[in-house]
Order: sequence, then structure tokens, then C-alpha cells
Amino acid sequence: VGVSIDGLEETHDAFRQLVGSYASSMHGIALCRQRGIRVGLRTTLTQENHAQLPQLLDLMREYDVQKFYLSHLNYSGRGKRSRQLDAHQQMSRDAMTLIFERAWADIQAGSLSDFVSGNNDADAILLLQWVHRHLPEHYPQLEHMLHAWGGNASGSGIANIDNTGEVHPDTYWWQHSVGNVRKTPFRTLWLDEPDPLLQQLRQHPRAIGGRCSQCRWLDICNGNTRTRAWAEGDLWGQDPRS
Repeated sequence: VGVSIDGLEETHDAFRQLVGSYASSMHGIALCRQRGIRVGLRTTLTQENHAQLPQLLDLMREYDVQKFYLSHLNYSGRGKRSRQLDAHQQMSRDAMTLIFERAWADIQAGSLSDFVSGNNDADAILLLQWVHRHLPEHYPQLEHMLHAWGGNASGSGIANIDNTGEVHPDTYWWQHSVGNVRKTPFRTLWLDEPDPLLQQLRQHPRAIGGRCSQCRWLDICNGNTRTRAWAEGDLWGQDPRS
């Protein structure tokens, strides 16, 4: 069960616009653990909660939580109204460093925890650099694995079918549909007659502009999520949060 926590109590309640919502969420987590259900905490990093990340990670031990998912803000849907709260690049880098350290500490302690980040494929490069500094013997294997992984997979390895049957490149692309499965088989839309946007997204590496076009890590990141660049006015421009 994934439970979204947007910060410590005051921050969470203010963001959710409901006093007591934090306490209710944590009570739900406790009930799940009493029943032996695995639980994951989910947090979207913002300027308002980045300083609280250490305490949010501490909740994993306090409530016996098995997974922590850190999401970077995507400027789509509800994310548009929170765009001005997006964490600065250094905040994001500091947050990922903390997560790498917590994950490695749990590995050394034999804890069966999972740490996941989403909506910023450039996190892979931060991980590679962290490993180079702290675990250099694992660097070659990790670099090989990340190249094989290939970075952002929207429109190729990821698809979204919404509640009306419209098919999108991923869950953040509701502004663009490649067809509807109520009218056309998914295989036709996705494989046999792919939309021009899908064909562009499936290029590897993608034809990305700005500083991303010169980045040595483009093969690993693959231009990151394109929806933030789209929100900035250029679908194939550099990702403003890479």
C-alpha cells in the first residue's frame, strides 16, 4: 500500500488543506503494518518539504515501513499549480544523496527496504557519480546496467490508458492521446501504427536541444521526462530540472 505524505504534520495538512489528514494517514499505515501489509511512503519533493526529508525517512523505522518513493515534480495535471514550489536543483541533488546514503546503510544493516525515485531520470547519473566516489569497484557494472536500462521510456516501455480508453505515452501526458482502445486495439496503436509522437519518443538517444544535447550522459538519461520541457514551451528543449 502506497501512502502519500507531503511533509511533516503541519506541512502535510496545509498542502492537503485538511487538518488531521497527516494523523489519519499515519494511523492507516499503522493499521496496515498490524495486518502484515507492506507499506510505502510516497513524497513529492518541494521547496516546502525538502528540509524535512531526513525526518520523513525516519518514519520508515518508526512505523516499520518497507519502501520510500521520492517523486520529483512533473508540471502536468495537479503538478501545474504547484510548479512554483518545485525544489531547486541543489535541493534535489541533496535529497538524492541522502537517499543513497540511507539505502546503502540499510543494505549494510541487512534491512529489506526499497528506495525509489521517479520523474527525473537524471537521478541515475547522480547515483553513478555517488558510486564512483564511495564504491568505485562497482562503477563499471553500474554504468553498464544504466546504459542497458536506457533512461526515460515514456512512449516505448511505458504507456497509460485513462478511464475513457485514451492512450497516452505515460501518466503525465493526458494532453496528448495516440488513440482510444475502445475504437482501436492497443497493439495497433502502440506497435503497428504508432503515432508520430511515439516514434519521436522512441528514438535513442532522443533529439533533445539545449544543454541536454551536449550532455555526455544523454544515453543514460535519454532526455528525461519531456512534460516539463513541454510546460516550458519546447517539447524537445532541455529539461529545466535535469
